[in-house]
Amino acid sequence: MESILRVSKGYGNQVKYAAVLPVFFFFFIFVYTPFGFREFYTVGGKSWTFHLLMLSCIMVGVLAITRLLFSVLYKYVEFQWWHYLLWCVGEVLVTSFFFALYTALFYLGKGGMPYFNALSYCFKIVFMTLIYPYVIAIALRIIDNKRKDLEEVAKEPEDKLIKFYDEHKRLKLTIDPAAVLFIAADENYIKINYLENDRVRVYQLRNSMKSFESDAAKHGFVRCHRSYYVNPRHVKLLSRGKDGIIYTEFIREGVSRIPVSKQYYQKLADML
Repeated sequence: MESILRVSKGYGNQVKYAAVLPVFFFFFIFVYTPFGFREFYTVGGKSWTFHLLMLSCIMVGVLAITRLLFSVLYKYVEFQWWHYLLWCVGEVLVTSFFFALYTALFYLGKGGMPYFNALSYCFKIVFMTLIYPYVIAIALRIIDNKRKDLEEVAKEPEDKLIKFYDEHKRLKLTIDPAAVLFIAADENYIKINYLENDRVRVYQLRNSMKSFESDAAKHGFVRCHRSYYVNPRHVKLLSRGKDGIIYTEFIREGVSRIPVSKQYYQKLADML
């Protein structure tokens, strides 16, 4: 729910809610008359269908305004999914407030009805009715967002990503080279140290460092030791330790430094 909501920025894409939701509300209530709606709105000398039509018109007005505000804010504010869920709940509340005001005014001729009693009833019918189209609309929006994500991935040239295979030529990991910190050899395995969601991760697979040689130069990696390839984009500096060995110091704090052999030092130093 913390992912970014992506919808069209135009008001036209949002105004459909001001039409679809009231129409659904009208026909759902007309067919099922839940919560004693027919009896509750036989008031003021008008039929319950008259009140249903008036309430549907009120919903049209409320949603037209709230969706206009949403389309304006969306141009300047980055909405996450939980923001959008709160917005939908807010629409239900605002609609219920106006429904309750309408209901309380019509009940004046029958001795009156406390506004908050009317609000409790109106919130129940609005929430329990609109939850269906809201859930369907949100589900369709999530599916559409996922589809667009897949299309964007498909458009990315394959050579921009590094593909790691195991010793049996089975694809095990595909990753953006910019996220990789360094690659280390560990006996019959290689360990890919990379960043994911701002955390350092390690992926281990069974293969040799030799299997990475062809991709290393293509993606800007440099061999700094017999057992290491490093991504120069993440290296802050090279420093000599008390033991006389040169090590890489990474820009990101907390990443273990790795040794640099003398034969590879100059090439790596020239790239920093």
